[in-house]
Amino acid sequence: MWVIISLVLAAVAVLFAVQNNTMTSVHFFSWTFAQSQGVILLCGFVAGFIASVLIYLPTHIRNKLKIRRHERRLSDLEGQLSEERGKREYIEKEHAAALRIQKNNGVAGPKDENGQ
Repeated sequence: MWVIISLVLAAVAVLFAVQNNTMTSVHFFSWTFAQSQGVILLCGFVAGFIASVLIYLPTHIRNKLKIRRHERRLSDLEGQLSEERGKREYIEKEHAAALRIQKNNGVAGPKDENGQ
């Protein structure tokens, strides 16, 4: 899909440059460039695109690092939760076993609201 979009954009850029072939001079500080109007405009577009990517890149990298750090933290917390669930199951099994032993020995266990 990206290949098709890239080819269409390249074709449009070439068509634009061919249709705007009037020679134009550009003066920048002490440099002077003479090139077709279409090429100059496309170079300006590309320069603006590169500048915007370079400005956005640090934010993108910082966000990726934050996401990676949060994913690691989430994984650690899920591991701790799993451990705690395992401990809880073990304690519940031990408690149930202790209640069975008390019941078999005739010792009264904890009473509920009705005194039973």
